[in-house]
Amino acid sequence: MLGCKVSIESYTHARKAQKLLEGYGYSCDIKRISGNENEGCSYMLITKGDCTSVSDILVSGGILYKQLQNIRR
Repeated sequence: MLGCKVSIESYTHARKAQKLLEGYGYSCDIKRISGNENEGCSYMLITKGDCTSVSDILVSGGILYKQLQNIRR
C-alpha cells in the first residue's frame, strides 16, 4: 500500500494538516523528528495515499510543508 511522509516545521501545522487530511478520509499519525543543529526539530505526518493527492489537499488548505516522500506501508 502506498503512503506519504510529510515533513512539517511545527506541531501546530502538523496538527492542522492532520485534521484537514482526516476530513478527506486520510488517517494520519504525527511523529516528532530531530533535525540537525541548523534546522531544529520538526514533525512528520505519515498517511495512506500518494503524495500528489496529499500535496493537493495541503496546498488547497494553506498548509505549508517542507518535504513529501512516497513510502510503502
